[in-house]
Amino acid sequence: MNMEVLDEREFYSYLQQKNQEIFLKWIDCYERYIAPIMRTKGYKRINEAERTVVFSFGEIRFSRSRWKKGEETRIPVDEKLGLIPYVRYSQEVLYQLTDLSRKLPYRKVVEVVELLNQVYVTKDSVQKAVNIAGDLLEEKEEYRFLSFPEKRRKIKTDTLYIEGDGLWVKQSQAGQEGKSTELAHFVAHTGSVAVTGKRRKLENKVEIVSNSYKKAKEQFLDTLYNQFEITSDTVIVTNSDGGHGYSPEVFKDLASAFRPKIHYHFWDAFHVNELIKKTFRPFPAALTDLAFDAVAKHDKKKMILALDTAESLIEDPEKLDAFHRVKNQFLNNFKYTVSPKNKGMVDFGIGIMESQHRKISYRMKNQGMYWSVRGAEKMSQIIILGQEGRLRDLFFGGWRTEYEKIKSLDNVSASRYLSSSKKQYNLKNHKPIPRKAKKSEGLSLF
Repeated sequence: MNMEVLDEREFYSYLQQKNQEIFLKWIDCYERYIAPIMRTKGYKRINEAERTVVFSFGEIRFSRSRWKKGEETRIPVDEKLGLIPYVRYSQEVLYQLTDLSRKLPYRKVVEVVELLNQVYVTKDSVQKAVNIAGDLLEEKEEYRFLSFPEKRRKIKTDTLYIEGDGLWVKQSQAGQEGKSTELAHFVAHTGSVAVTGKRRKLENKVEIVSNSYKKAKEQFLDTLYNQFEITSDTVIVTNSDGGHGYSPEVFKDLASAFRPKIHYHFWDAFHVNELIKKTFRPFPAALTDLAFDAVAKHDKKKMILALDTAESLIEDPEKLDAFHRVKNQFLNNFKYTVSPKNKGMVDFGIGIMESQHRKISYRMKNQGMYWSVRGAEKMSQIIILGQEGRLRDLFFGGWRTEYEKIKSLDNVSASRYLSSSKKQYNLKNHKPIPRKAKKSEGLSLF
């Protein structure tokens, strides 16, 4: 003891040492507690083995007993601590590393953990944690297939908003340098409410993201069916940029699966404005203004005038062909540029896709990030779970215990069951979407 200013890091190290002493005493107490229980169940203690594990309160080396009955070997202390065989990190540390990885590059995660916890991990440790989280995501998907449907009241809403878009991230696969992989991203919600000032929050939001467009859409349909009560009185509002896989016909077919009262589809206003700027940039500013005015007043004749005038100014045949493609896009989809206000709706909650992309793109596209196909899918799903406050459930939720019980039944693995199962995400009375969209079964207004 002296009068110098307290060094908090030294004091923290002292507390870690005390925590380790308390932890080792706790293990000793648990060993004495569990021993008679194991003997009662017919197990015999065979030996004692050491193990080093990194916990949130420090790295600890400890000994624990191994028990055997027939061919089965158990380590009660490891079970009590929730430790994974051959993994030197506790579940809590794995969760913390995964949670930080959705916000920071792996090397930064290492620095943060060392700074705040005085626990030393490596970049590979963070990668290991993310891989384990990816495995848990797959197991939870299997569990969702195999478990009985959860009985809960569906969300009833007068209006359901649906949007979808693709997000490209750079690919790191060998031989795929310079290429990108696309993540299919779908969002549904029941509207937005003001939180503070201009900030708004989407109500009852659900998100699905996957590197497989087909899988993402099937999961999205299944989620809509299980979470929302969509009736003949429900209005479905869809919005997209009209890109491949997100055309008006796709959303028209999606909405028709639910037979809503009305379906409105909009061509995303942000993308329309950007396309107008890009298309008319080489031409006099008056044509750009005319095109914007045509959209604002929903006057197709004005848009045709702007496009025809611009076309007459193009002399290069190649540029003319490219312009014709854009012109056809404008004319074929012009009816979807109508303002939501013209349909008696507020535009809050419509055109939210770019902002929903941002949490994923900020982490996965900045700083020259590259991803494997599986890694991109799992990280995007981790980001969404983290933002929704459901990431901890992935590691510690009761579903894991139930999943192990299901998987152990008759020694049949869930994955084997799934490989033979024909179950799909399709809704009742919902046929797979054909290449050419069928006529909507509900009333579709554009």
